[in-house]
Amino acid sequence: MLNLNFMNSFRYWGMALDKINHEMPHKHEDFRKSMNPNSIDASTWLMEELVSRLDPEKEYRVMVLNSWIGFPLVPLICENIKVKHLDLIDLDNEALELSKVFNKYYIESGLDINHLCLDVPFAFHDINALDTDIVISMGCEQMYPLRGLTTANEDCIFALQSSNVIQEMYGINCVSSIEEHLENTGIEDTWYTGQKEQFYYNWEGKVFFDRFMVIGKK
Repeated sequence: MLNLNFMNSFRYWGMALDKINHEMPHKHEDFRKSMNPNSIDASTWLMEELVSRLDPEKEYRVMVLNSWIGFPLVPLICENIKVKHLDLIDLDNEALELSKVFNKYYIESGLDINHLCLDVPFAFHDINALDTDIVISMGCEQMYPLRGLTTANEDCIFALQSSNVIQEMYGINCVSSIEEHLENTGIEDTWYTGQKEQFYYNWEGKVFFDRFMVIGKK
């Protein structure tokens, strides 16, 4: 069972919301979306399946692609994995600045967190040079296929999600099945595959879609 005790971080979340209110009012929508039930459910699903397959006594170097404002996934990672180093990668520099505030508790606790502003699809050379044990992404549909992403660790674990929200033009790389997701990610040694139905609202009303997840090695 996941550790969901984030009370120590609440004061910093308040600081982050103050920063949004006074300096980045256009980021209110990002925070709202990060609290969307789809995001919460997807994050806990990924972490439950990933943590159950990790050595609880081992320290891991973790990388998150499209880490956004770092909520709720980063607290889940920090509370449930022994993190030796954490790389948070996103193209949105403002989101990374907010992430530093939202997750300040872990930074002040001495956790080695690095925020990198990189355009993931076009930065494989830089990312592949990073030595990491686990790569996590909840939004592979927002990136070009990750087949070429390897990192400097040949034994790296990948935990990756995508979706089939094709009609909304949600991403540049939506998939329609687990098989397509596997092909896009390049994972060959499969530890887990799963599919969950979620929904959102548009002008037609309630619309259902599928979220796909795969955990494994290349």
